[in-house]
Amino acid sequence: MIYLDNAATTNYKPQKVIDAVVSCLTKFPFNPNRGNNPQTMQLQQKLLETRKKLYLLYNGESAMHVAFTGGCTQALNLAILGNARRGNVIVSSLEHNSVLRPVMQLQKRGYVTVSVAHPDENGQVTLQEIQKLWQKDTFLVCLTHASNVTGARQNLTEIGGFVRRNNGIFLVDCAQSTGYFTLDMQKECVDLVAIGAHKGLHAMQGAGALIFNSRATPRPTVFGGTGTESNLCYQPATIPDGLESGTLPTPAIMAMNAGIDWWLENWKENDRTVQEMQTLLWHNLQQIPNVHLYSQQNKSGIVAFNVGDADSNFVADELARYDIAVRGGLQCAPLMHQHLCTFRQGVVRASVSCVTTRQECFALLNAVDNLSQKLARQ
Repeated sequence: MIYLDNAATTNYKPQKVIDAVVSCLTKFPFNPNRGNNPQTMQLQQKLLETRKKLYLLYNGESAMHVAFTGGCTQALNLAILGNARRGNVIVSSLEHNSVLRPVMQLQKRGYVTVSVAHPDENGQVTLQEIQKLWQKDTFLVCLTHASNVTGARQNLTEIGGFVRRNNGIFLVDCAQSTGYFTLDMQKECVDLVAIGAHKGLHAMQGAGALIFNSRATPRPTVFGGTGTESNLCYQPATIPDGLESGTLPTPAIMAMNAGIDWWLENWKENDRTVQEMQTLLWHNLQQIPNVHLYSQQNKSGIVAFNVGDADSNFVADELARYDIAVRGGLQCAPLMHQHLCTFRQGVVRASVSCVTTRQECFALLNAVDNLSQKLARQ
């Protein structure tokens, strides 16, 4: 199979990641904070090591301001619901349903009003757009770092500074940027960063993290055992323990730990490959008649396109006949498709990774060209 659906999850897993998972399952099959044996204590140290790597990667506040979750969706829910109060929330039309649905649930319950910021012709949500929507009771701005539909990367510094000066909280969804490019929470005035491990870090599904600062420490949204302060019937206030009820997905967290190391060791080569393959597709798809592009050149590895008026899922199914995996439909981002005027059709999303080859890209291009010609004859 030619796998070009890396924006959903990367299929290549480095040996370092695989070894970390196997080691955790065979040598450390224990529950952190639930034992005093040497192996459990070693596992707890590995968790602390992972927290340190994440806070350093994003220049956060401290390792204790990193809460592990079951993925980026859970991290976003913790960030949004854990900081919810009555007032106004600004989201962008680029957002994934993992942001939109918890925010809209708050609106449905009558807690918040929601304002939607739209990107400009370059896919950028500008400071002026945020300023236009800002209200006296705005307390939260949610913005994706990179669109999972088009790959467009957002400039955060001006928006972050404005939100900070107006005593708001700035949440950035890094599901699509983690492992491709990072951000500086302190310089860019970002209060909350939500990540997943199974995309750009080439780790496994089931682990993510919320990196937060003291301005935006979330309230717990899940309650239960933490392995600490067990004398309390109420949820502990200690962070991050109070935000991590239940058994942590330690094999997936160890995979994330190894994935961070692997990315730091290989990011220059990976970045070069992703940009080269994305540019190759982006440039050559424009040469195929009846193909419409929605992406620009980007570092996210994403190229979104359609073939005439054909339904994007039909195109994805046709490409599957060539043994090529892409993603059709709305990519869980309905407001983005309303903005692009593709809500009925969706888009075909091809997304490369650091192991994508030129031959694979040309195979996609040839298949799209053949399909375009076939549809033109009908």
